[in-house]
Amino acid sequence: MIIIDTDIASAFAKAGHFDMLKLFGVVGITPRVYEELLTPLEHGHEYPKEIFEKTELVTVSDDEQREYLKLRGEHAEIEKGETESIVVCLRREHSFSSFDKRAISTAKELGVNIITAGVIFKGLIVKNIATKEEVLRIIKDIETADNRLLSRAEL
Repeated sequence: MIIIDTDIASAFAKAGHFDMLKLFGVVGITPRVYEELLTPLEHGHEYPKEIFEKTELVTVSDDEQREYLKLRGEHAEIEKGETESIVVCLRREHSFSSFDKRAISTAKELGVNIITAGVIFKGLIVKNIATKEEVLRIIKDIETADNRLLSRAEL
């Protein structure tokens, strides 16, 4: 399973390419990510509905909640959704995906398997799901929809 944070989920959904995340199997979100996605929904954005429909909500155990609180104290610079996602990945040996460099760095330090956006894009090409040109279009769609710049170096 791949656990995604709010940022990467939103970017792919806004651009109309959320299904590309399923390349790595079942996609999950934690309760805090779910809560973070409620805010744009409350402001009239529809894209969180697709995320809710196409992901598995991964509830957190008591031990994971304690670990989350500990990690929040040690890494307050990381958002709550990312922190909770990292803990779930660490405890359950799931993979984690995010655009947040601090969250990715912390997850790596803790031994969590990371799937970056670059790996997702490269995987689409390697598994013949999309051509390089189609992946470049997907990247452009995400950049436009989410107002962000993505690296093309890994392609």
